[in-house]
Amino acid sequence: MFPGASLIHALQCLAGIDQPHTQTTELERAALAKWARGRSRAAEIGVYEGLTTRVIAEVLADDGELFAIDPFLAGRLGICWSKLIARRHLRASRCGSRVRWVEHLSHEAVHQFDGKLDFLFIDGDHSLQGIQRDWRDWSCRIAQDGIVALHDTRAPPHNPRVGDLGSCRYFASHIRHDPRFELLEQVDSLSVLRRGATGRSAQSDVRTGQERPMNPKAGA
Repeated sequence: MFPGASLIHALQCLAGIDQPHTQTTELERAALAKWARGRSRAAEIGVYEGLTTRVIAEVLADDGELFAIDPFLAGRLGICWSKLIARRHLRASRCGSRVRWVEHLSHEAVHQFDGKLDFLFIDGDHSLQGIQRDWRDWSCRIAQDGIVALHDTRAPPHNPRVGDLGSCRYFASHIRHDPRFELLEQVDSLSVLRRGATGRSAQSDVRTGQERPMNPKAGA
């Protein structure tokens, strides 16, 4: 990308003449929409420019809410263009009122929620340490029959380098074998799992991510 391209892209998005960037494929976005449809309490870890945020928010139940979790770190000019693009993209939709913006890292944001989620999309820190922490903190937040979708957890033919990411390696070695979840579908680099009724005690969750009293505190 040539110098200044990011700024030009941001200004074009804010003017409504360009679309947000995304690292997801069309097939992955279709899968997200399919599995998020009709859900009532969702979260997305890693918003970027908000394209998948809108995909998810548009298909939630009428009274559904989506917690969009991203620290939105500012760049050299002290501006986070992706934050401005994401918010503009959601304002331009009919589902923007369903989105609750949570401007924290995921391991900070987990302290700010009460209860369970019935849909979670993890597309944040792809390092081995990052995905380990996200799975520990958030997998226990999924309600029975809830869905969790994880990006970059399988190496697709068009991008085999995904296989080198910590998210892909940890999925294969640990998440795929978590007895609380069943694998439903894999599309490109996206893996979709459902939490089943395993009958395991709450203590099982404590080993992967401690239950904490939570309440949404982030501003909408």
